[in-house]
Amino acid sequence: MLTLSALAAFGCSAGGGGQIPDAHPVDAYEVGLDLPPGCPPEAGNEKGVGKPCTPGGNECPNNGTLQCTCDPFLGIKLVGVPCFCTLVSVNSNPDAGDLCAALGTSFCGSNAGCCSYLSIGTYCAPNICLPEGVCPPVSVGQP
Repeated sequence: MLTLSALAAFGCSAGGGGQIPDAHPVDAYEVGLDLPPGCPPEAGNEKGVGKPCTPGGNECPNNGTLQCTCDPFLGIKLVGVPCFCTLVSVNSNPDAGDLCAALGTSFCGSNAGCCSYLSIGTYCAPNICLPEGVCPPVSVGQP
């Protein structure tokens, strides 16, 4: 469960079909990220990656492919992350290798990079949030 919450550090449930009803339990996890100034950006790219969003605000629906980092995802809510839209992809075959490479450079759109978390899945982050093009290390713990 902690590995999924770390994957969700930039990708949590959208305001569309993926939203988890209040009747379902949600575990909260504190996320420690050291993000550079300017992260997140003021606007998203052509795919919406980086667009500011608010918890439960439904600003990232894009047919359910965009997720707001401040909304629950798979029963997990992250605390301490900036709120912006991201694309999340969960790897259905963890033995298949690097999912970002398989998805290709166009998956996240312009000015955004794909970050893999172990072999569990990926999330897209605006380049301004990726110092020197490197995905930030994520430490997760329950508050």
